Amino acid sequence: MDGFLGDTVLVNGQPDFVLTASTRAYRLRLLNGSNSRTYKVAWNGRSPLVVIATDGGLLQSQVERAYVTLAPGERIDLWADFSNYPVGTELSLESLEFTGADLGMGMMSMGGGMMGNGGNGVTTGMLNGAPMRIMRVRVDRQETETRTLPQTLSTLPNLASEDAVNTDSPRRFSISMVMRMMVGMQWGFDGQTFRMNEVTDHETIPFDKLEAWEIVNETFPMAMSHPIHIHGAQFQVSERSVIDGLSGGWDSVREGYVDDGWKDTVLLMPGERVKLLIRFNDFRGEYVYHCHNLEHADGGMMRNLRVE
Repeated sequence: MDGFLGDTVLVNGQPDFVLTASTRAYRLRLLNGSNSRTYKVAWNGRSPLVVIATDGGLLQSQVERAYVTLAPGERIDLWADFSNYPVGTELSLESLEFTGADLGMGMMSMGGGMMGNGGNGVTTGMLNGAPMRIMRVRVDRQETETRTLPQTLSTLPNLASEDAVNTDSPRRFSISMVMRMMVGMQWGFDGQTFRMNEVTDHETIPFDKLEAWEIVNETFPMAMSHPIHIHGAQFQVSERSVIDGLSGGWDSVREGYVDDGWKDTVLLMPGERVKLLIRFNDFRGEYVYHCHNLEHADGGMMRNLRVE
C-alpha cells in the first residue's frame, strides 16, 4: 500500500555517488526516479538551493529555497556555483527528515540517523521521510568562472483562474480507496481504478480550453502522500491548502514546493488540496493521469482522459 521503499540511494545508477567538480557554476538536473520515496533536498551546509527549472523547463527567473520537496517523477534544475569553494572542499546533497507521508501516519518516529559533520550520516529508519545522504560533490580542480546567472531565464505565460471556462466549478478529482475483488483495497480516483477502455463523462476534456482542476487527497484513516502525474499537457499550480488536523506533515515539506513554471507532476500530502490550470491544445485523443508512486499506478491508481 505504501509502495516500495529501498534502503540505498542510487544516483545515475550508483550508490555513494560522488560528483567531481571544478571551481565554477554547474547546471544540475535532478529527476526523482524512486518508486515511491519523496526527497527533501538540501545542501549539508544549508546554503540555499537556486532553482532555475522545473518539470516543463526553465522558470521565468530563479527561485531560492532552503530545501526542495521532490516527489517521484518531479524534476528540478539547480544552479550550483562552486566558484567560492577552495579545492578539496566536499559538500553533500541530503534528504532532510519530514513527517506525514507514510500510510496512516500523522507523526513519524525514528531513532538516530541525523546527518553529521560533512554529511557522513547513518540512517537507522528508512520510512518515507527518513534523513539520508543523496550524493557528494568533491571540488577537486581550479577554474576561473566568468558566467553569471541571467535575471530573466525565459518568458512564460501567467495563467489566471478567472480565464478558465469553469472558474466557479473546477473539475475535481478525489483520491480514494477502492475495494477490488480478489485483490482487496487499492488506491484509485473517485472510487474507480484503471479500466483499459473506460472514460467517464467527467474524464472527457474539451480541446484547447483552459480549465481549472482541483485534486483532493482526503482519504481517512489511510492517508498518505501521492504525486499525481497528468499526461498530454502541462499545467500551472494556482493554489494549495490543507485541512485542519493534518497540517503537521504538510508543514514539514510545504516550504520546499516549487510550483513556479510548467508542471506535469504535483505532490499532495495527506489532507491537501491542489488547484491547477491546464489546457490540452496539442492533440486530441486519450491520455492517462495517475499516481507516480509506481506501485500505486501498477495497482490501478490510473485513469483515462479523452480530449475531444
